[in-house]
Amino acid sequence: MALDAVNDRWSLHIVRALAFGASRYTEILRAVGAPRDVLAARLRKLAESGIIQARSTANGGTAGYELTQKGKDLGQAILVLKRWGDTYSDDDVPRVDFIHDVCGEVFVAEVRCQACGRPIRSGELSVDEATAC
Repeated sequence: MALDAVNDRWSLHIVRALAFGASRYTEILRAVGAPRDVLAARLRKLAESGIIQARSTANGGTAGYELTQKGKDLGQAILVLKRWGDTYSDDDVPRVDFIHDVCGEVFVAEVRCQACGRPIRSGELSVDEATAC
C-alpha cells in the first residue's frame, strides 16, 4: 500500500516541495519540474490518496495545496531516504541540512526499534510469518 501511494516519478518530489513550503501550483511546478499535465494528474492522485488537500479560495477556486497529516507522516520516510542519499551521493552533490528547532542541532533521521530504542541495522529484522501474506 505504501509504495502504491508514491510509485511514480513525481509524487515524492511533490510531497517534498510541499514540505519545503511550496503551496501554489506554479511553486510546485517550479520546484518539481514535471510537465504540467503530469503534475496535475499527480496532484489529483495524491489528493485522492489523502496525502495532500487543496486549499479553497472564498469563491471556491483552488488557492493552493497542503499536506494532510498522512502527507506530513510520509515526510518522515523522505527524511530517511535523504539520509541514504547523503550517505551514497557523490561528493560534488550539494547537501541540505535540517536543523531540529527544539535543540538547534543538525537533524539526521534514524530508524529505531520502538520497544528497545536501539537503531535498526541491516540484517537485524525478520518477517513475522503469522502476519505475512
